[in-house]
Formats: sequence, structure tokens, C-alpha cells
Amino acid sequence: AADGFNEKADHKGNAYWFQAKRPNELFQALDGKQRKAALLGTSRGERGTATVKLTGKKEGLSGLRTADMSKDQQGLMRGVMKDMLALFRKKDVDESMKYIEQSGFENLHIAFYKNENIGKDEVWDVWQVEGPSMLWYFRGKPHVHTWLNIRAKA
Repeated sequence: AADGFNEKADHKGNAYWFQAKRPNELFQALDGKQRKAALLGTSRGERGTATVKLTGKKEGLSGLRTADMSKDQQGLMRGVMKDMLALFRKKDVDESMKYIEQSGFENLHIAFYKNENIGKDEVWDVWQVEGPSMLWYFRGKPHVHTWLNIRAKA
């Protein structure tokens, strides 16, 4: 944590807070119906490796399915994924995106969790992206933790 264990809503000084800001930009581009599908109550929470255990499912996952987004919104989602993976080596990013594409980028679901919002500012501190071969769980409350699991086949 940048300024202590319990960060404030702006997460001042936290080098990884951009990982929540980028998906929130996508949330702002969603219409009312899409926001309703994407904004849920309480997240899965942390449960060790079970936090990012893959189900292999394409449908019925938490949140808004990428296939239910407009082409522009899908482009934003793709940008979010690339920006999130930018912390890793290029060859790992390329391999990760290959696995995600093989399972169908349109099968990714994004969810934000309103019950875990710091500061009641509607900048969602906890979110996840889940698909058949990946799960990215980001928790910004009380400070930033992130889990990622991507593999060739779920």
C-alpha cells in the first residue's frame, strides 16, 4: 500500500491503481442495461488459488459478457486487457492474448462490485474479468491486490 494498509479512494501513490482506472473507463462507456449486468454486489473474495480457479465456462459467468457490448465497447475491452497485461514481457502478453482469443474474446465477462467501493465515488475498487481460459481478479480495498490465471485450455 502506498500510504498505509487502508488506502483512500484515490489510492494516492499506488503504482498499480491504473489497473482499476482502465476498467472503470470501460464502465463509463456502458449504457444503463449493460451497467446493471456488470455492477454486482459483493465479489468472490480471496480464497488462495481458488480465487482464480477457472471453470472453462463461456456463459453464465459473473458480469457483462463482451459479446453483449458494441464494437466500440469491445475495442475498449481489448484495450483494457492489453493495458493490464503491459506489465508483463511482450512474449508473455502475446501468448496470453493467444489463449484468450482461442477461447473467444467475446466470452470474457467483466464485473464490478459496488459493495466494496472505497469513498462511495463510483470508481469501482474491485472488479474481475473472467472467461473460459482466464480470470483476473483485482481488489483495491483496503489496498491493491491482483490475481491472474491464464492458460491454454480451461
